Amino acid sequence: MFAVATLHAQSVYFASKPSLSPDGTEIFFAWDGDIFRVPAEGGLALKIVSMKGTETAPLVSPDGTLLTFAANEQGNYNVYVVPLAGGEVVQLTYNDASDIPVSWSPDSKHIYFESNRYNNVSVYSVPITGGTPKRLFPHYFNTVSSLVENPVTGTYYFIESAESYRFATRKGYKGEHNANILSWNPKTEEYKELTSWIGKDQWPMVDKNGTLYYVSDEDNGEDNLVKHANNERVFITQYTEPVRYPSISYDGSRIVFLKGYQIHWLDTKTGALTKPEIAIVDTKKNVDISVKVETPSDAAVSADGKKLAFSYRGMLFVSDDKGNFIQQIETPAQERVAEVVWGKDSKTLYYTRTNKGYYHIFKTRADVPGAETLVYEAPEKVRSLTLSPKGDRIAFVSGKRNLMLLDTEKDLIEKLADQEFWGHQNYSIAFSHDQSHLAFTAMNLFEQDVYIYSFATKEVTNLTNSAVSESAPVFTPDGKNLYMLTNRMAPSYPGGAAMSLYKVALQKSQKPLATEAYEQLFQNKKTDGKDSLVVIDEKYLQRRFVRVVRTGSQSNPFIFNEKGKTWLLYGSNHEGTFGVYIQELKEWDQKPAKQIKGLRMARKYITNGKDLFALAMDGLYKINPAAGSATKIALTAHADKNIAHEFEQMFYEVWATLEQNFYDHTFHGVDWKEKRDYYAQFLPYAQSRDDLRTLTNDMLNELNSSHMGFNTRGTEEAAPGNNTTMATGVLFREDNPYVVDRVLTETPADFDSNPIKPGDRLVAVNGTEVDPNTNREQYFLSATPHKEVVLKFAKAGNQGQYDVKLHTISTAGIRNFLYTEWEDANREYVENVSKGTLAYVHMRDMSSRSLENFLIDMHTYAAHKDGLILDLRFNNGGNVHMEVIDFLSRKSHFHWKYREGQVTTHPNVTPSDKPIVVLINERSLSDAEVTSNGIKELSIAKLIGTETYRWIIFTSGASMVDGSSVRLPAWGCYSLDGKDLELTGVAPDISVRNTFEDRLKSRDPQLDRALKELLTD
Repeated sequence: MFAVATLHAQSVYFASKPSLSPDGTEIFFAWDGDIFRVPAEGGLALKIVSMKGTETAPLVSPDGTLLTFAANEQGNYNVYVVPLAGGEVVQLTYNDASDIPVSWSPDSKHIYFESNRYNNVSVYSVPITGGTPKRLFPHYFNTVSSLVENPVTGTYYFIESAESYRFATRKGYKGEHNANILSWNPKTEEYKELTSWIGKDQWPMVDKNGTLYYVSDEDNGEDNLVKHANNERVFITQYTEPVRYPSISYDGSRIVFLKGYQIHWLDTKTGALTKPEIAIVDTKKNVDISVKVETPSDAAVSADGKKLAFSYRGMLFVSDDKGNFIQQIETPAQERVAEVVWGKDSKTLYYTRTNKGYYHIFKTRADVPGAETLVYEAPEKVRSLTLSPKGDRIAFVSGKRNLMLLDTEKDLIEKLADQEFWGHQNYSIAFSHDQSHLAFTAMNLFEQDVYIYSFATKEVTNLTNSAVSESAPVFTPDGKNLYMLTNRMAPSYPGGAAMSLYKVALQKSQKPLATEAYEQLFQNKKTDGKDSLVVIDEKYLQRRFVRVVRTGSQSNPFIFNEKGKTWLLYGSNHEGTFGVYIQELKEWDQKPAKQIKGLRMARKYITNGKDLFALAMDGLYKINPAAGSATKIALTAHADKNIAHEFEQMFYEVWATLEQNFYDHTFHGVDWKEKRDYYAQFLPYAQSRDDLRTLTNDMLNELNSSHMGFNTRGTEEAAPGNNTTMATGVLFREDNPYVVDRVLTETPADFDSNPIKPGDRLVAVNGTEVDPNTNREQYFLSATPHKEVVLKFAKAGNQGQYDVKLHTISTAGIRNFLYTEWEDANREYVENVSKGTLAYVHMRDMSSRSLENFLIDMHTYAAHKDGLILDLRFNNGGNVHMEVIDFLSRKSHFHWKYREGQVTTHPNVTPSDKPIVVLINERSLSDAEVTSNGIKELSIAKLIGTETYRWIIFTSGASMVDGSSVRLPAWGCYSLDGKDLELTGVAPDISVRNTFEDRLKSRDPQLDRALKELLTD
C-alpha cells in the first residue's frame, strides 16, 4: 500500500515562526512538525530537518552557516544546531523544561533561547560549540522574553510581559502589564523603556546596522510593523489583518511574518509586500480514523426494553439491551450528537445535536435510515432532556431562561417557566410519577433552588428559595416527598460545598400507623404505590428537611419504582470510599442502604419504568435492584471518524459556547459573529491539532479576555521520548557552571550534615567524570527517572574530594524553591529594617494550600508583630478571597483571662487591630484582584504598588466531542460602583513602580514604601 503525496501550488497555511536567511533571499519555517526551506520569491519548499518528534522555531545564524531550532525528541523542547550546508545535528541543551531559540548573537557564536527551567520564562545564552547555558539576568521575577542583541551597541532589546510570551495574539489588552520594548546594555548598565504605549509593543527585531523594528497595535488596533529610530516610532504597515511572529533578515532588507495564516514578507526600503506562492509536498492530511465505541456520552433504554440507544464521540448508535448488534444511526458527520431518549413507540429517537455549534432537538427512526427531522431549533444550547414516566413528554432546558416541554405525540413545544439557567450547565428535571408536577432546579441568588411546576395550574413555585444550593430533586411515587441534595449551611459558590442527601416532606403528614397497617391485612384492595395527588405546603418547609445519611457527602439521588416496590439510589462516601447505594423504601421494617456490587459510581440513571441502567465514567451498567448488583454492558464496536469533520464541529461549538456564555453580552465591543466567519474561512486548511489550537485560540483572543483558551491533545502528538532532569537543590554559578553557588533552602540538598559548600567543584555524577566543557545539565538528564544521585565534589582550595548521595527533585520543584528563596529574602529584609516589629507574609496564589500557609503564618509568626505587610504581588489567583478578607477584618471585641493569668484579646489573632499594608502589582491577577478590591472597598489596608493585571473573570469549562476543552469566562467581577475589574483592575492607594533594573540590582521600592508607611505610623 502506497501513500500518495499531494503538491500544494499555493502559499502554505499554518506555517510556524518563519525566518529569513541573512540576505533575505530564503525563508525557513516549521510545518507539520518539520523544518522547511524555500526561496523568498516562492517555489517548492524543501524539508531540511525531519527528526522523530516536532521541530519548530528555525533561525539562521548571521553568518549564514548554521541553523538552530527546537525539537521535542526527548519529551520537551531542546535547542539544536545544524550546518546549513548539511552535516550532523547537534543538541545544545539538555533539560526537561521547554527551551526555544529566539535569536543569535551577532558573531554567530551564541544562541539566545527562552526557557522555563528557572521561572515562568528566562533568556539564556548557549555557545554553538556546546557548554552549559548561562542565564542572562538574575532575579526570580525578571521574566525576559523575545530577546535580540543590537550588533552595533551590544544592547539587548526584550519584553517582560506575559501578554507577549504567553498571550501574544490576544487583542486589545490595555493595562499595567502591557508589553513594551525594554533595553539593557550589559557594558554600560544602561536601562531604557523604549516604548510606553499602554497596549502591545512586542516582537523586537534588529538588523546588522542596529535598526530596531517591532510590532505594535497602537495605530489601528491590529498588530503592525514599526521602525524605531531616533526615539521615534514610525508605522511602516497599516494592515487590517495582524502581523504575527515577524523576523528580519540580518541585512535588514526584508521582514517575514504571518498574516492570514500565510507567509508574507515586506521590503523594508520600498514597503512592497510579497506573498510568495509556496509549493510543498503535503504529508499533513486528515484521514478517517477508526474509533472504538466504549463509554457512551449518553444512553437510553426503549420502552419495550429490547433496545439501547447511545451517543459516543458525537455519533448515534442503537443496540439490543445487552449491547449486541450495534448499528450507527446516520447523522451529519460534521456535527455532534449529545443526549438521546427513546420515543414511546420504541422506534423513534429524540436527541440533541449541534448545528454550527448550537444544540437543537432532532428525531429519527431507528428502523428507517436517513429519517432525521428537526424538531426544535433555537440559537442557544438545548440540554437536560428528561423523559416523562409515560414516555409521551420530554422536558428540557433551552438557553439561559427557558424550561420547555416537548409533546412527542404531537411534536409540539411549550414553554413552562422563565428562570435563570446558566448556559453551560445542565439542570435537574424530574416528573412526578403521575406527571402532574415537574421539579427542576434553576439559579437564584447565585445558587440553585428547587422549583415546582404544576401542569394543572401552570404555576411555578420556588420551593426552597434559599441562599444555598439545593439540587437533584426526585419525587417519591406517592407524591408526598422529595429527595434532594443540599448543604444547608454553606453556599456552593465560589468555593464549593459538600452536598448531603435530604428527604423533604411536601406537606405535614402523619407517620404510618400500626393499627392501619393491621387493618389492611384484612382488605383486598391493592395499591401500586404511585401518587394520585401532589400537595405542597410551603410554610416552614425548611423544618421538614431530614438528612438521609448522617455522614459523608452524597450525589445523584434517583427513585426507581417497579412492581409496587420503590428503591432509592444515590452515591455516597460515608463508608470511607465512594460507592453507589440502594435502599428499598418501606413504611415498616425499613432496611439500611447497601452498596451496589459492581458499580462504583453513576453519573446518570436510565430507566423505562421496568429496566434500570446506570451510566458511569467507565461504561454502561444494568442494575438488578433486588440483588443490589450491577453488570457492565459490553460494547464491542468500531466506527469511522473523520478528523477534519471533528475539527469543524469543535470550532463551531467553541464559538457558540462563548456566544451563549461569555460574561459580557457586548463581547467587549467585538462583532463575535463576524469573527467566527473570518476565522472559519481558514478551517479547510487546519490539518492538525496544532492548526486547530492556533486558529481557535486566535478567534478567542479577539475578545480581549483573560481566563480563556482551547485545549486539545491527541496521541499523534505524543513525543517519542521523555527524559527527566534530576535536580537536587545544588545551584551552580553562571560564570563557572561546575562550581557551587549555593544550596537552595528546603530542597533535598538542604540538610545539616551536607558537606557541599559554595566554591566546591563538581567532579563526577553517578560515577561518570564530568568534562568542564560539556553542558553540565547533560549529566543530570535521564530517560529513566532516578530518585537518588551520587555527586563527587572537589573542595574549594584543592582540599580534597568527597562523595555525597542526594535525593532528586523535579524542575518544577526547583522553581518552587527558587520562589520560596525570594519570599524568604523579603521576610528577612523586613525583619532587619523593622527590627523585628513587622511581619511579612506573601501569598503566591489564592489556592487552598496558600490559604493554609497564610493562616499558619498569621497564627504563629505574624501574631506577635506590630503590623503586617501582606504581599499579593505576582499572585496567580485561585478562589479564597472571602477567607482572606474575613480573616484580615477580624478585630478584638472583648478580653478574657484566667484568674491572675495574661489578659488576651478575643479572637486571639486580630489583624485589623494593627496597621496593614498590602502590596499589589501588574502581575497580581484573578482572585488576587478580587482580594485587593475587597481590601480597598472595606478599608482594611492601604494598597501600595501598581494597578493589578486586569485579569479577573470566574470561569467554568466545556468539554468537546473528543475530550478537548474550552475554558469559559462566564461570570464577571465588578466593584461596588459598577466597574468591570477585568477592564479596570484595582488601582493602588499609593502608586510605586518596580522596574526590571530595580530587580536586576536587588532593589524593591514597593516593599521599601510599605515599610515606610508602617514604620512612620
